[in-house]
Amino acid sequence: MSLEQFYSCLNWLVTFMQFSILVPMVVVWWRRQHFSPAVKVLSWYVYISAFFALGARLSGIYLHNNLFFLIGFNVTKVLLFAAIYRMVLTAPRMRRVLAVATLVALGIVAASFALDTARTVTVSRVVQCAVLAGFALVYMEQGLNRIGNYKFSHDPIWLLSVGQLIYSATTVTAFSIGFVALFRGDIFDKMSALSFSIGGLALNYFLTLAFLRAKPDVPAPAAVAGRSRLVGS
Repeated sequence: MSLEQFYSCLNWLVTFMQFSILVPMVVVWWRRQHFSPAVKVLSWYVYISAFFALGARLSGIYLHNNLFFLIGFNVTKVLLFAAIYRMVLTAPRMRRVLAVATLVALGIVAASFALDTARTVTVSRVVQCAVLAGFALVYMEQGLNRIGNYKFSHDPIWLLSVGQLIYSATTVTAFSIGFVALFRGDIFDKMSALSFSIGGLALNYFLTLAFLRAKPDVPAPAAVAGRSRLVGS
């Protein structure tokens, strides 16, 4: 495969990654009646992602500047995921930490506007990956402390957390490769796009699994914790 063919395939992969959000969107339409409250909030992600992806493409074509759509997506994703994890985290202390982390993240993004809009895009994406990876790890640690035969593969928020960790890791990798591209040429820039595309596809895959395996009769973690305390008393 020549370098030109690789670049062409990569462009198709980026486009495929962006349109792959339609798969979990269809599953949301199909199984929405089976969702728990937290998963119903999560289902809004497919519409938010589609809106900002389409807006960024159209803005890039007609206005030659889609930076505010990119920043808006990162900020909205942080707010949405913060609302989801607040619903499923059982420890009051962790919910307070989540709230503080969200406010700090938004403050950092707001402060970065003092530099320039292009840098704010980078800051907002890095902040999004760091904060949401932290939320995911806290929830997964909570799950590991559960008592009994619990199937993590059927927990929608656990699947979301796995997908978010992969997305955060690949996005950081993309930024690292992109930094090298500033000095080494176009090939590293394309590798950065490849890494970002893989991360986006992984997140959409785990989102689809989460929506497929969601059940309304599974009690919320907080309810389980409350019953355990009552039994113990």
